[in-house]
Amino acid sequence: FEPNMAAMLRWPSRFALLSALLCLCVHADVYMHHPRGSNNRLNERSANRDNANRLFDSQNNNRGGYNKGDRTDNAFQTYADQYHMLHFMSDANFNITGRKSILGIEWTNQHGCGGNELGDPHKLNCEIIIQYMCQSEDNAWDATRDDCTRECFIPTDANPSCVNTNAPPCPIADMNQTGCTNAGYIWAPAQFFDSNNCPHRCDGNPTNANSTTQCAGTWVRHTGNTGPWPRYRDGLTTTRQGYTEPNNNQLTPADDLNRKDQDVTLELALHESWDYYDQCYRRERNQGLFTADQNLQRNNLGYSSAIFTRQNPNNNRRGYECPEERDYYPYWHPSPWKDIVIMTDRLDLCPFYQSESQNVKGKNMCFNTDRCTNCIRYNNKAACEANNGAWKMVAAHGIPPPECIQAPWSRVNHLGNGRHGEPNSYNWTLPYIVDKMFSTQRCVVRLRYNMSTDDYDAWRVNASFNNNDGQGIRSPVRQNPNVDIGAANQALRLAINTAQFGRTFQDRSHVFRMAPRPTATSGRPSRLAAGQPANFFDGCKTLYNLNVRGKRGNIVQTFPAVEYDFYPNQLHLTTDDCVHVQWTGSNTHNNGNPAGDGQAGDAGEGRGGTDRHNFVEMNFVFDESFPIPAERLSMMSNITDAYDPSGRYDNIDNQCFCAQCASLAAAQRPACYAKCWNSVRESWALRMATVGYYDTMDCSATTNFAVNDLSSGRDRLNNLLDNAFASYAGGVFKFSRGTYHYMCTRNNNFSNRDQKGKLLVA
Repeated sequence: FEPNMAAMLRWPSRFALLSALLCLCVHADVYMHHPRGSNNRLNERSANRDNANRLFDSQNNNRGGYNKGDRTDNAFQTYADQYHMLHFMSDANFNITGRKSILGIEWTNQHGCGGNELGDPHKLNCEIIIQYMCQSEDNAWDATRDDCTRECFIPTDANPSCVNTNAPPCPIADMNQTGCTNAGYIWAPAQFFDSNNCPHRCDGNPTNANSTTQCAGTWVRHTGNTGPWPRYRDGLTTTRQGYTEPNNNQLTPADDLNRKDQDVTLELALHESWDYYDQCYRRERNQGLFTADQNLQRNNLGYSSAIFTRQNPNNNRRGYECPEERDYYPYWHPSPWKDIVIMTDRLDLCPFYQSESQNVKGKNMCFNTDRCTNCIRYNNKAACEANNGAWKMVAAHGIPPPECIQAPWSRVNHLGNGRHGEPNSYNWTLPYIVDKMFSTQRCVVRLRYNMSTDDYDAWRVNASFNNNDGQGIRSPVRQNPNVDIGAANQALRLAINTAQFGRTFQDRSHVFRMAPRPTATSGRPSRLAAGQPANFFDGCKTLYNLNVRGKRGNIVQTFPAVEYDFYPNQLHLTTDDCVHVQWTGSNTHNNGNPAGDGQAGDAGEGRGGTDRHNFVEMNFVFDESFPIPAERLSMMSNITDAYDPSGRYDNIDNQCFCAQCASLAAAQRPACYAKCWNSVRESWALRMATVGYYDTMDCSATTNFAVNDLSSGRDRLNNLLDNAFASYAGGVFKFSRGTYHYMCTRNNNFSNRDQKGKLLVA
């Protein structure tokens, strides 16, 4: 960053003060309800989370958040037992084709937001920044590079070879050679994370080998013999990943690998990488920032680095998150996070925010060289080059700038709905992220909420305003000051914590999966006779995700999380659109003690601690509580096309209902296909009602489970869904025109909870 930008390129210093009357103990939390925000939870049976430092710094109350989803009716013990929500991407050219996918993001923030200084003033200022990061599930792994002399680049139109030094640099893909070439990217000589910046070690000759081909001995991998490991993972325990602080400025890449090898383990959660935090630990902090009267500490190398900020002066490490990047936006060094939207009460700042986003602007950092083994310490070009480091620009992410919009209004001191009686939300148009292998991506969404007031001009303050008694400089805000109220010899003390004046809160989703829309849909029952395309997604324009929010318990027990509901619970679409109905739940939402400052307990139906959902049709009014019988189905009988994300049902439907149609005479096929399709629709109604416990009503011709087939030896479905799975991939559907209502039979306890929804197809 440029030194004269220090007063501009920040977020928390834009914040002035919170209200002078704000009590020190108040939490101004933010909780994401869809996708399910973790608030650093994993699988706790208690109302309180176990470890607030597990992955990220939320600054939130310990009670908030939702557990990771279970794939079956038992609590997960392995990664295979966890359920990752699956969402389909938009098309590559969705702005032209109209084939986009929408995922709603919903949250509550405690201390208000929205409004503007001109016509709708609020008690505070705020920004909400929503971001994501994704890595290929097939090609990107948490592993040691096989060759530190080369790295993987994503080609761009401006630099298709990625070796043209006169063109903007290509984005880096954190992959080994095999994954890189499989993805169709470019494996080329390293430009950034070369042998001086890539943790590696060769045990044998030569000891200075920089790749497996150069190493005649053992090329050490931090994953040992159990790798490769998934890059983004939610973990199996609530313990935080380790970090061994460097003890000198002369560490070699082999020393770095040794530290990484003992710090990172497969069983623990991972978002940002160890390498990313190590760079943050060793990079000097931005000395131009306003820190009020906070005393920021020094790291183990003797200087104050980017792990120390006004909000985190003592480095309370949270996962591998970089505190300086967390607290400031737009950040001036490279970040793995990609911007979705900026919500602000200062729309005049949108051009600045958008132009500084790493979506469109490369970010600089100092890299180590043969002559300088800790040059990642330096945060500006002059110091970097004066110490023989390499000052380089890491490429922009190469995606459009984030949307910048007016922040939605919410009430101060209220974790509830917005101005119009609905929770605040944002509809994210899912991106198109694709490589040659059409890989599914593992992704995480992050929501940050910053709050401030106008007690001083926060856009003008910088380090020159920091408190310095020796030079007679008084910070505009000081810790717990006594103020003169005009009465003789009488002062009153304000509860002010300068580490929290201009404060940032955060929540993140659990890991979910994002997949390209399939280009061919094989095995599905023939719909050609009804005019439907052979590929389901060719006829699917806007794809909406209809999921479930909330967790088990009543309103007091779940708070500050929420009770069950469909999300969105009212959805408008057209006959050309599709809706993916899917949900996830946990078997450990017992909400037991310790419960902090709230109530323990898990009021609800069925087995304690378990989330269960289903999807059954109601009558034509919203204020009833009974599903309609199968013979009167309207919504499921009006499915015009369906797609099975799990791949389980297509062959079942073909073998049970449709296989014989192709062998009939041409004149007989339409009637056969019509009968086939009616059976398929009836089966989908059954699957959604029983969480996939039953596949069909009575066909046992394959290995499926039918209601009237007891030969499998399975128990009947429990009437409260106790033996159904907590999560279900559901189906993607198109419907004919109509207004449809649906409910969950288990979570519709009159006067206590109400899980219903409405679908309007025009």
